Amino acid sequence: MTLIEHLARLTSKISAPFLDRTLKTLSSSKKINNYLKRLEIKRLRKIDELKRVLIIPDINIGDAVITQSFISPLKKFFSDIRISYVYQHKAYPLVKANPNIDVHLPLFRSLSYPSKRDCKSLKNLIERYDFDLIFNFCPYFYTNNFKSANSSVIYPTRFIANIIRAYTSDNCKAQIVFQMNEFAKEFIEEFPSDIKPKAKPSMNFSGNHLYTTQELCKKTRKIVEKFRIDPHKKKILFNPDTASRYTFIPIKFQLELLKGILSLENVILLLNCGYTFKGIEKKLLKELPSHLRKKIIVIPKDTSIDVCAALIDYSDMFISGDTGPLHIAAAKKVIVNSDTHFRNSTALIGIFGATSAKIYGYDSFSDEYLSASQNAPSKTFEAWPPCKNLTCIDKIFKKCPEVRCFDGLDSEQVIGYVQNYFS
Repeated sequence: MTLIEHLARLTSKISAPFLDRTLKTLSSSKKINNYLKRLEIKRLRKIDELKRVLIIPDINIGDAVITQSFISPLKKFFSDIRISYVYQHKAYPLVKANPNIDVHLPLFRSLSYPSKRDCKSLKNLIERYDFDLIFNFCPYFYTNNFKSANSSVIYPTRFIANIIRAYTSDNCKAQIVFQMNEFAKEFIEEFPSDIKPKAKPSMNFSGNHLYTTQELCKKTRKIVEKFRIDPHKKKILFNPDTASRYTFIPIKFQLELLKGILSLENVILLLNCGYTFKGIEKKLLKELPSHLRKKIIVIPKDTSIDVCAALIDYSDMFISGDTGPLHIAAAKKVIVNSDTHFRNSTALIGIFGATSAKIYGYDSFSDEYLSASQNAPSKTFEAWPPCKNLTCIDKIFKKCPEVRCFDGLDSEQVIGYVQNYFS
């Protein structure tokens, strides 16, 4: 998902434990951090004026959502700049109403890794517009992709180091949404004084936001009425799918979890369909007893992603592995130009295997974790198999012969937490 994966991939031939120690050692070096900061400042000094900025997240849906937390402080500080955002086209319904983005460019078509078409789209974009500054957060776009750019390009190598350093430190938040926001505020201080405005606005971290329109509420109401979802029952939206087999919750674990949850009184379960692991919802339904299947409503696969976000808000709890919908669920939903409000009271449960919950998860019960931007608690359950280390973040190019990412995780702990929450 982030450039951390890229570092891991480039050195994938090195043993994972050695690479794990190397990354942590390099990230903790003050000399390296200061050197990287000097490079950034040198690039910023080449800017005559700051009017047009291009921001490039990684190409997945979740990354388009996450990187908005970098945009908000930048736009708040430099209110006159024009921000262009090039991102995954499937995320457009979730991003299109963001008032901090001036030009929407949902050009990326591939998932996980950019195609030749994506690279060409980016090249054409850079040649067409004369940007003053480019922030590239995608690990798979290299310096060659920016040869035609006349502007300064920032590669967030120091941002990576910040995350790893926070990950290995006590009482530090390494969560990517938080670190995105902090990096933006830190970066603002690096701009030359003749570019920065004299008045400095308040820059307190307020979490990530999803901006939508009033029309979404109408569409969601129709879905709720169509499936006759009882408003008096406790609603849990369960997402069985993830983008990688190393973050995919094992089917056996999912079945144990669903049986335990559905045995609770006054509970109904909204079930997402599989996109990466196609047909996973059918496999789960097939293995569940008929009396439990009656308590499940399957969300149709053709349901738009913004309606899914609204259904998450309609639910009392959301449960998922590490994947884009988890970040969608965690974000505060805001309806622009309207007095109508979302509930923003969905409790979150994130179940983690290969990836780190400290970096990608949300938890209200530890100062080292970031809470979701909801008026309800968030909780992570993370497996710690003996082989797990920082390099496990590299999901795309990982070649483990056996998936042990969820070894040792107990479904009864999750069921017990759900039961206690609703009681």
